[in-house]
Amino acid sequence: MKKVLFVCNSSQSIYTFRLPLIRKMEAAGYRVDTVSFDDKYNELLAQNDVHNHCVDNDNRSINPLKIVKLKKSLQKLISDLAPDLVLTFMAKPNIYGVQAAHKAGIKNIFSMVEGAGDPFINSGIKWKLIKKIECRLYKKSFKHATKVFFLNQDDKSEFIRMRLVKKEQTAMINGVGVDTERFAYKELDTASKTFIMVARMLTTKGVLDYCECARLVRKQEPDARFLYLGGEGNLKVSDIESYVKNGEIEYLGNVSDVRPYLEGALMLVLPSYREGKPMSVMEAQAVGRGVIVADTIGCRDMVMDGFNGFLVNLKDPQDMASKCLRVLRDKPLAKRMGENARQIAETVFDQRAINDQIMEVLNENCSFA
Repeated sequence: MKKVLFVCNSSQSIYTFRLPLIRKMEAAGYRVDTVSFDDKYNELLAQNDVHNHCVDNDNRSINPLKIVKLKKSLQKLISDLAPDLVLTFMAKPNIYGVQAAHKAGIKNIFSMVEGAGDPFINSGIKWKLIKKIECRLYKKSFKHATKVFFLNQDDKSEFIRMRLVKKEQTAMINGVGVDTERFAYKELDTASKTFIMVARMLTTKGVLDYCECARLVRKQEPDARFLYLGGEGNLKVSDIESYVKNGEIEYLGNVSDVRPYLEGALMLVLPSYREGKPMSVMEAQAVGRGVIVADTIGCRDMVMDGFNGFLVNLKDPQDMASKCLRVLRDKPLAKRMGENARQIAETVFDQRAINDQIMEVLNENCSFA
């Protein structure tokens, strides 16, 4: 039995996003282990017969000593496990996981770029330096990758243009995918006046833009509701406290099941500054909800403006508010957009079809001795 090792930044991401692909690979005859930088979800993973190894590291830390420790720990673990194939996800695993796998003598190394991340979004001297270092590391690591999966054409083109990866190394998929059976279609309640945003509390997710949009909309439509789901990041609850106190935002934190909230909403709003292909947008479309997203990398690929949602100007709460007001005052339009969104979810973002694509790429490019 061939052995596969997934290298991920968090145990939560394995539990939330990787289980269907793990099951797909197991059904194809592979044994799959995982490694993450924490063990918070190890119990849940064990209940799902997934053996997760923890290599303790702060995913957002750039402390050189911690990075050296991470590289050594990953290399030792990969050498001990001796997998036939390594598949890495997100920036640190894509850099240090690939390097460790190469040094451990692994021949079949695959990576997935699920978004370029903060260094490609933020400006300023600090972020320019971080981006320069990160790009050098990507270039060094991806020399050893068999294939690199991208979720949108913009990221792929940028990485090729910057010579971080060769064109022939790249493969395209339509995101991680959504379980269209679990996220089943739910007919829109046209009485709903609720909008929802699901994202970590980061400036680059457009959280403050969403809050300001809510304030603008509720000045004209006081009954409109704006739910926000997501844990703290570089923004804290105190940063949105004034919106919460005024009733403009209903902050619900993290929830175990987002489906009831999506089903009760009129539309999902995601004013993120850059994405790979956001899962929240796929899930909303799967349950039959139109989406309002910023016209930016990774988001614009998912919306045909006026068909399954709206594209709005980046960092423009006023434009966002105008689209929210439009669907509040034209519920048949919101309903049509939701129906169209479900069709797109079924034909483009279905998890089973995307996992089939991943397996096809792996099988075509693996060289097992």
